[in-house]
Amino acid sequence: MSGTSSNTGFHKAVRKLMRPLVRMAIKRGISVNDFYLWLKALYVEEAEDFTIAGKKQSTSRIALLTGLDRKETARLRKLNQDMDALLQQQTKRTNRAVRAINAWQKEALYCDENGNPKALPLYGDGTSLESLVHQYCGDVTVVTVLGELEQSGLVDLHDDDTVTLKDTSYIPQDNEELLFLMGQAAHDLLNTSTYNIEQQGKTSRLQLSVAYNRVNPEVIAKLKVLIEADSLELLQKLDRWLDREIDHQEDTGQPQYRAGVGIYYFEEPMDSGSEQ
Repeated sequence: MSGTSSNTGFHKAVRKLMRPLVRMAIKRGISVNDFYLWLKALYVEEAEDFTIAGKKQSTSRIALLTGLDRKETARLRKLNQDMDALLQQQTKRTNRAVRAINAWQKEALYCDENGNPKALPLYGDGTSLESLVHQYCGDVTVVTVLGELEQSGLVDLHDDDTVTLKDTSYIPQDNEELLFLMGQAAHDLLNTSTYNIEQQGKTSRLQLSVAYNRVNPEVIAKLKVLIEADSLELLQKLDRWLDREIDHQEDTGQPQYRAGVGIYYFEEPMDSGSEQ
């Protein structure tokens, strides 16, 4: 009985979390067959980790775990390898813009005596955007990074070929990059929720929210202002603290982790039809 109840609860949770994705898929003309292909590929990818001690994961074992046949499993393993390469390219693009912004506002060479980001010449061997990009963004041109920062509304390029940083919050404007970040944010939240369910009664990770029904538009407008101001202040505080701690942490050879906190605002009509 408990197993049936647990499966019913999981079914309800899946319906809830998949509804926005299915709605977006329909709007973008993505068929259920495409969605099913991606789901099968994810099953195969996750099954890669369910190994037997001392044995390399095999196509036959993945087929057994997922319920797929061996031929389909082998095809999907190849598909996942190709997808991983594309994701790595997208991650590099996001990371290099973030690295440029972080260095510009935190490294003494690129800041004035008050700690504020300097206006930088676009080119030059000294303190310039070109030298910053070369130092922190890897094998990519300054024009490429400048274009990404301009597209995101983070910098101004002046007539004298100097660049000023006008915002330190990287919000990409490229649709593909926004979709990538959407997946990352949802992944982080679901990872935390999954961890808290699996570790129930043991350790837990921070997962807090506040929500009210029957909120009118006037209160909504005030709420948005309050959330944006307080959330930005908290995130900036955490960013400064983490930056200092990471700069001074010792290299002990211990495992490294990706860690942080995400804050998001949500609203939907009371008559939206989604499960309450």
